Amino acid sequence: MRNAESEARSKSPSGFFYSALSPLLIALLFTLSGCKGENQPSPPELPANVINLSNTEALSIAPDSAASGETLYIVWQEHVGGQNMEVFLSRSGDGGATFGAPVNVSQTSVFSGNPQIAASGNFVHVVWEETVPTNVEANEFDIFYRRGEDVNGTFTWSPPLSETGLRLSSPTPNCRNNTDTPGDDPCPSQLPTVVASGENVFVAWGESTIYQFEIDNSLNPPSKTFRIINSEILLRRSTDDGTTFDPTIFTISGPKDDSTLSPSFAPTLAATADRVYIAWEDVPLPQPPQPQSKIFFRTLIDPLSSAFSPPLAQQARDLSRFIKGSSRPSLAAEGTRVYLAWEGLHLPAGPCPAVQDNTPAPPEARSEIFLVLSENRGDQFSDANDCAQSNFSNTTGNSNSPRISVSGSSVYVVWMESTPDLAGMAFRKSEDGGDTFSAFSNIETAGSAANPSIIAAADGTLLASWEDATLGNLEIVFARE
Repeated sequence: MRNAESEARSKSPSGFFYSALSPLLIALLFTLSGCKGENQPSPPELPANVINLSNTEALSIAPDSAASGETLYIVWQEHVGGQNMEVFLSRSGDGGATFGAPVNVSQTSVFSGNPQIAASGNFVHVVWEETVPTNVEANEFDIFYRRGEDVNGTFTWSPPLSETGLRLSSPTPNCRNNTDTPGDDPCPSQLPTVVASGENVFVAWGESTIYQFEIDNSLNPPSKTFRIINSEILLRRSTDDGTTFDPTIFTISGPKDDSTLSPSFAPTLAATADRVYIAWEDVPLPQPPQPQSKIFFRTLIDPLSSAFSPPLAQQARDLSRFIKGSSRPSLAAEGTRVYLAWEGLHLPAGPCPAVQDNTPAPPEARSEIFLVLSENRGDQFSDANDCAQSNFSNTTGNSNSPRISVSGSSVYVVWMESTPDLAGMAFRKSEDGGDTFSAFSNIETAGSAANPSIIAAADGTLLASWEDATLGNLEIVFARE
């Protein structure tokens, strides 16, 4: 089973900087916008098949999930007071019928968020971003890792929970200010993702390298804005179940120079026994009024080597082609097949792609879910420009935030849909490896769901977790479909 990552990732309006507090703000807006319901005739309840995993009055958001056999693991971030959030994990040893009490995996007194999880054998691998003291030797956010060895529900953690997690990002990043405005704000490491296959563990994240300050002197006191100009996708690996990590950190998103600077972020990983696949979002600068972001892709053709396709000295492959506003990629892989889903813009009527490259998308363009497939280990993919095939959602509303997962011949794609008859968490399923897909269905919720994470189980069942505001505050819940 290869589980796609859940990018619980909240993008700022500029599209260039992810704030660790933005999930909290988004969640509060979600709650205040009417999810509680003031005139309900009876106390709200979750559907009978939905399990409340967080089960707390605190704010719980950003779930991700992984499985190894019948054992399921779900992580999320939870508000524990002030501006502090922690990473929690809940385990099921019976395929999701029951779950154990949540465990605090991050164990810090600062913000820990955007957790991601992978599982292989009896090892579970958790990564997250965490606030660290701001000085010349540290990022504002760094990437941390902890491994759990699971023996029938009893965990041995490395590093132990009494210690700080293992920092994978560099404490002394290659970071510079390209303006004359002084400032000591560092370059953050954010939005990690992790995948495991056998004894091999791979962690990727976005690492900011160039920033600038903009000061608005019309305000009193003057306002200073921190803006990322360039960030890279970095990759680090372990070949011994996460016991140690290689010191080498690969820069996946290059090569770049001062004329091709761009924020690269939101990486997603998938792996088979002999290959590792990575995709990410890239935002060329300067941005026109309509977004021109793209989805890029590389393959590590041997998990134990440094051989990438395309080579790191060459540009990565643009799989989104002419689809404008391409963002939020999600990868999955099984055998020789590789699947990439993402969110992009499409006209309600007219040709697809809506416009040719380097031309802004018109205001009436709506978001759709696109899907491309490789049948030869990522060497070639179906063409995103063939929208009759690649426009996977193709609805009259907006389709956002896809998640994809595969197990054997079962492939699931889940996304958030606004079309009235499909509003909520929509999904389509393939039982033939992605050659054909079912009609639309919805995951049963009480109507206050967002940000799903999914697993395609070995028996073809869809295992889903998500944020749910039915009970008046955001909880992490789980259901089998």
